[in-house]
Amino acid sequence: MVLVLVVIVLCSAVATYFNSIMVPKTVKLITVTILMTFYFCQLNTMANVFLTTFLIFFIGDAFAVFSFGEIMLKLSKSMYIGAYLLLIFILLGKLKKIKFDSLVSVYLILVLLLNSYFLYVLFEVAKENFVDEVNLVLYVFHGITLIALTYLSFAVYLSKETGQSITFLLMVFCFVFADVLDYINTLYIYYWLFEVFERTLHISGLFLLYKYVYDHHTMVNEDEKMKFSDYFVQTTQELRDIRVDGVLD
Repeated sequence: MVLVLVVIVLCSAVATYFNSIMVPKTVKLITVTILMTFYFCQLNTMANVFLTTFLIFFIGDAFAVFSFGEIMLKLSKSMYIGAYLLLIFILLGKLKKIKFDSLVSVYLILVLLLNSYFLYVLFEVAKENFVDEVNLVLYVFHGITLIALTYLSFAVYLSKETGQSITFLLMVFCFVFADVLDYINTLYIYYWLFEVFERTLHISGLFLLYKYVYDHHTMVNEDEKMKFSDYFVQTTQELRDIRVDGVLD
């Protein structure tokens, strides 16, 4: 499946470079369909909250593809906000039994302040480009939602440090940076490479959401402690215990 997604991203990048409009948008739209097809070919069930999240992402992508007017773009943005709120709802369920020490609490406060400042800077740069108050409200609410999602995903990761928490955190990073690039392209300055990165990050975020849901239902990396380095280059205890001649002698 990773190979399929790589091909999709490359097709989208090439189409964007040659100023094709519909191909990259269509590629973005069918990503959820492909992920759902792979998922249900392997598993028969999915929790309602995850299924609803994928459905809302799909509707948001559909509104973005068939954007025949400003109202469609607003509906698309609203759908993405709704999907992020569901992800926040998932995180809140994991925060009920979490306790933080003073150092972690200070770190989380710094993350919150930095994210808030970054949102304020983007707002100051782009506020003159909003065509009406509805877009302004959507932008502010979208930014607040992303800050909350980033903050909570950091909190869960720092408290658990499991493979699942890393997957969720990386997924949030992908969605956040994708949306930031989308706003830069829309409100500040357009550059085709930004659009390529935006769609690549969005597709990557959907893939990581798929991985998170799949691992959740198969109980893979659910409670196992894991470092970031081990997440990307996974090994086993047997491999760690192998002696290397000339190194340990």
